[in-house]
Amino acid sequence: MFDIQLFGRVEVRTRGEHLAGRDFGGDRPRHLLALLALRGETSISELAELLGTSKKSVEADLSVLRKHLEPGVSSRDSVIGIHRGRLRLDPDRVRVDVARFEELIAAAEGRSAARAVKPLTAAAFLATRPLLEDEDVAWAAEARTAYRAKLVMAQRTEPTPVL
Repeated sequence: MFDIQLFGRVEVRTRGEHLAGRDFGGDRPRHLLALLALRGETSISELAELLGTSKKSVEADLSVLRKHLEPGVSSRDSVIGIHRGRLRLDPDRVRVDVARFEELIAAAEGRSAARAVKPLTAAAFLATRPLLEDEDVAWAAEARTAYRAKLVMAQRTEPTPVL
């Protein structure tokens, strides 16, 4: 199982290994992983546009990232799959803190304030550090703003008066 952390700095924990910073093979491979973890299935063209590079560079970065995540594993067996030009992380092998955050926020929706406290507290705990805090690129700043707004909105749940 690959545990991917996007709140704080980008980190991956798997099979006793811990990857962070330059461990992914550079900034662009780390950004590629972060985008896949954040956005889900995404085309190589979309990734190239977001990363400000060519499709060939994204494919090269993908190769570097795979080698760092799973040394000696073929691209066919990689946790990063590709089908018809679209990349995605294998959902059976990956857990992402942002996805868990979304689940917790969704679990709190429509509940009474008393019942929403537990999932909102857990979501707030996950988001104690800013999303992608070490990434100084436009797409990361936009995502940081969006997740900060989600947390603020979720925390505004007011107790429902009992009549």
